Amino acid sequence: MRTRIIVCSHGTTSHQGRSAIASLVNSVRRHAQGAEVVDAFVDVQQPSLGDVVAETSGPRVIVPLVLTHDVAATRLLQEAAADDPRVRVAPAMGPDWVLAEIGVRRLIEAGARPSDTIVMVAPHADGPRALADVSKAARLLSAVWGGPVHVGVVDGVGTPVDDALDVARAHNQRVVVSMYALASGEGASAIGRLGADVVTAPLLGAGAPDQRLVSLALERADVLPFPGELGLASH
Repeated sequence: MRTRIIVCSHGTTSHQGRSAIASLVNSVRRHAQGAEVVDAFVDVQQPSLGDVVAETSGPRVIVPLVLTHDVAATRLLQEAAADDPRVRVAPAMGPDWVLAEIGVRRLIEAGARPSDTIVMVAPHADGPRALADVSKAARLLSAVWGGPVHVGVVDGVGTPVDDALDVARAHNQRVVVSMYALASGEGASAIGRLGADVVTAPLLGAGAPDQRLVSLALERADVLPFPGELGLASH
């Protein structure tokens, strides 16, 4: 019996964000080697993760579309898998080198220059583990970008974004915010209103999703694409 992949994300009221997530799920579905792929949500949108798990059977793997540790989401994921040994929870999408590579692509698309001061901004960090994930994501982005990356957080623990931007402006260079958000939503909108000189698009921009994100989701599910798909070489 094939494993069913449950792609689980935070819900959003943003039409653009919903469209971007749906596009990613559809791309995962097309490349999942015939495995059934369904979507589920932690909040705001339906169907809920609990309902999807309850209404399905057989081996299932939940792929969380989250970029950092999230206390509330982790609790719901664990609860969803607690009563059925055929349900497992895959690692979260981030932090990861793939996200750093796409983050640099977004910087370039936004017109960032080597002389700019880069601030990675996360919408939320609800504790030390989340902050550690954001910090690691910034280190990965810095390594790929080839220059220092500051960190700011809109809500939660860590350096408040206003403070991070004040420090960045002290360098007397343009301030470019690298949005550490998967798709548009309330948190991403807050980042966009920060008043930086440049703000990048989320990792899931308009149009088709970056195929590296599709590959990453399949890797998290432990389901690889067919050889040759998504630009992957066969072994």
